Amino acid sequence: MHILWLTENYPPRRGGMAQACDRIVSNLRQAGTNIDVVSLNSCGQHIKSVQQQNGRLILAPASDNPGHVLNCLFNYLEDPGGRRQYDCVVAFGGYLPILALPVFKSWLGTRAVTMLRGNDFDLGVFMPQRRAMLADALKASDVTCVLSGDLYKKVAKLYPEAKLQVIANGIDNTGWRCDGSDYQAAAEWRQQHAGDDRLLIGIIGQLKEKKGVTFFLENVVRAGLHDRFRFLLIGDVETQVQEWLDARAEKLAIIQMPFLDRFELLRWYPACDFVALPSHYDGMPNVLLEAGALGIPVIAARTGGINEVLKQSQHALTFWPGNSENCREALWHAAGLKPEERTETGEALKKHITENFNSACETSRYLELFNSLNPQ
Repeated sequence: MHILWLTENYPPRRGGMAQACDRIVSNLRQAGTNIDVVSLNSCGQHIKSVQQQNGRLILAPASDNPGHVLNCLFNYLEDPGGRRQYDCVVAFGGYLPILALPVFKSWLGTRAVTMLRGNDFDLGVFMPQRRAMLADALKASDVTCVLSGDLYKKVAKLYPEAKLQVIANGIDNTGWRCDGSDYQAAAEWRQQHAGDDRLLIGIIGQLKEKKGVTFFLENVVRAGLHDRFRFLLIGDVETQVQEWLDARAEKLAIIQMPFLDRFELLRWYPACDFVALPSHYDGMPNVLLEAGALGIPVIAARTGGINEVLKQSQHALTFWPGNSENCREALWHAAGLKPEERTETGEALKKHITENFNSACETSRYLELFNSLNPQ
């Protein structure tokens, strides 16, 4: 099988979508699938490709003229000197891949799969031009993959003819673990920078308004818990969020750090008593699986795939997205947990994720999907 994989989210781009794209592609390649990844980004002026194991990485510069970008890309793919016969074209998130999918499917004579990620649906359905574009992609897709049952229901109600399949994110349980030096570094940092009796809550990733950061911290203050918690914020911060944080610097105990690569976080996760995911809307964030797989309890909004990963036994630490009263109840519950109860909650989440949200299962589901589109 040979797949053409269109994406705007692939390393060295940062963030959870790029990590997920790299993980899925790498695991499928290791399983023997040939994948040419087209990374549509703003770097360089000309299309170029790099040979990789079981496929190519094609770097295609993006611009404010999508028609020109995609016409040039198609010419590159059709050049007799390097042409491949593709069995399937995949759109993995982003404006350009979804725009290109119906046309490339027709011109290349392939099957097509859309993988809805991030804002492709959540924001796209409320933007007239993007909603029409999304409808075209779903109509052309032989299968549309979503991360959660919640998104499945939303897409199915709006596009009843779409052929949908839920494939959740996974995590490599063998490769994702802290060693002794990580725990030691976390303990030493905490002793130096957060050595009082406050509980430390980590908020990690792209710290944007949609992630509910200001909503969450505002409810910490309203709950009277600003003296009970300290916050470790790691990641790129949206300007308006940073302005909000700066205005409350004296009220809230906040430590900020820049964006860190995934494995750099292994010495920071263990410093946290909780990790918070207060998103107003979300898919299935990598941070949720990463924290849970390390046994760190999660305070989170019950939205998207988050609600499906966190079992009923974890729901005392969750709240309906945007519901201030629910959020404060979850915070009061977190503040009242004894150390052994936090450990028990974290270990239960770790077991659940290890058994049900591992990358081997994720890869197996995608292999099953692609094989079904290309019967021998």
